[in-house]
Amino acid sequence: MDDLKRTDFHMIKKQQQSLGANVSETSFTILFYATPVWFTPKSFDFDKCSYRNCKLTEDKQLLSTSEAVIFHHTSFSALPEKPNGQVWIFATLESPYLTYTRFKTDKLKRKFNWTMTYRKDSEGFSPYIILKKRLHIPVKNYTSIYMNKTKKIAWIVSNCRTQSNREAYVKELSKYIDVDIYGKCGKPCLFKEDCKTHLSKSHRFYLSFENALCKDYLTEKIANMYNSDRNFIPIVRGAPNAGDYLPQKTYISTSDFESPQKLAAFLNMLGRNETRYISYLKEKDRYVNLYGKLKAGLCDICYHLNVKKQKPKTIDLNKWLWENQCHMPNDIPT
Repeated sequence: MDDLKRTDFHMIKKQQQSLGANVSETSFTILFYATPVWFTPKSFDFDKCSYRNCKLTEDKQLLSTSEAVIFHHTSFSALPEKPNGQVWIFATLESPYLTYTRFKTDKLKRKFNWTMTYRKDSEGFSPYIILKKRLHIPVKNYTSIYMNKTKKIAWIVSNCRTQSNREAYVKELSKYIDVDIYGKCGKPCLFKEDCKTHLSKSHRFYLSFENALCKDYLTEKIANMYNSDRNFIPIVRGAPNAGDYLPQKTYISTSDFESPQKLAAFLNMLGRNETRYISYLKEKDRYVNLYGKLKAGLCDICYHLNVKKQKPKTIDLNKWLWENQCHMPNDIPT
């Protein structure tokens, strides 16, 4: 992974960072007690973090001697006894709608000191999307790409009932512009390899719609649209502060339009304007996603272990997950 000290990342989260690696005689052990199946601690080291004096382990025999312990929300059913002074970290990349049911009881909700999530106010800030300007911009025949497109919007989706009610938004949008739906909620994609890339050859736009409308919540649905071989303009519906993460003129946000009908009118206009449409593709191709996720958060955790001045307080996890974070949709006509 590219250097996590880069200015691109810390423009998102205004955290003081050193210009070079910090040297400390103290070392810290971070135990990933409950690890998600898709993450391998052995694949990470702290060489590219601003503090490099941390070690990540899965060895539960080190529980009593570790300075910090991480628990991923899907990977534990019970918690061990907590050694005095140890920092416990709650980790998730999901919205509160998929995590909160575990933490309604006092037994769990006041066990944790820090969090490692997609949210900027987490000690371990772990966003899905960290965009950086490419050193080498792809060379493409944008006119040919534009001319080969014969369809309007594509959407691949497997969750057909969501808190964001994106399915109702798309149903309304479809009244005014064609939307081709694939996956479990639509028709099967005939391309066995990388359906999105193939669809981007024929479709002008893609729906990067999240299952929840929560602050900072932008997932792989928009992150993977910055692959250079995906030649359509993403339409984002999710975090109300998407502009904190995504460069202007690389995407279209539903929040900029009063209704699906007005969004459709804009998309139809943009799709007919070759010069303006291509300008979005060119701007998007200037960026690449570094795919931070939990790896970015681990650098932050090591930073906080080094700079903390006092014993961390426990947090009311249920309150932290929900307070001023999510909202119900208000952009769907009734």
